[in-house]
Amino acid sequence: MNCPKCGASFPAGAAYCPSCGAPKSEIDRLVREAKKAAAKALDAGTAALDRAAKAIEPTLDRAAKKIEPVINDAAKALRPVAHELSRTLDGVAATVKPVADTVVRVTMEAVDRAAKATGPVIEKAADATRQVARKVREKTMKR
Repeated sequence: MNCPKCGASFPAGAAYCPSCGAPKSEIDRLVREAKKAAAKALDAGTAALDRAAKAIEPTLDRAAKKIEPVINDAAKALRPVAHELSRTLDGVAATVKPVADTVVRVTMEAVDRAAKATGPVIEKAADATRQVARKVREKTMKR
């Protein structure tokens, strides 16, 4: 807490301000008064805002009523554009789907051919690895 008279830091438990000597009871009173004044100012500000909101509400309602038909007209005008866009996108999807299906089929066929072609090579490599491992075990056992 700071002293309201001089701004110095008010130590906890002190009865007087160490800089200017203001009694703590006076500081507490000033703090209470400041809180009351702030609450009154807040209440007055809230009341003023409420009055202003009530005063402009009819104007805002009239403006909304004037704008509403324009917004509805814009929505009606955009509806055919949205439908045409939807039909166009459906056409694009219908055109792309067979191509995508073909790509998937060709890729799967290539993977299958690669697996069939590499299978024997992998099996030979596995056999060779087993033979080398057996020879290493045999040499290790002889020692």
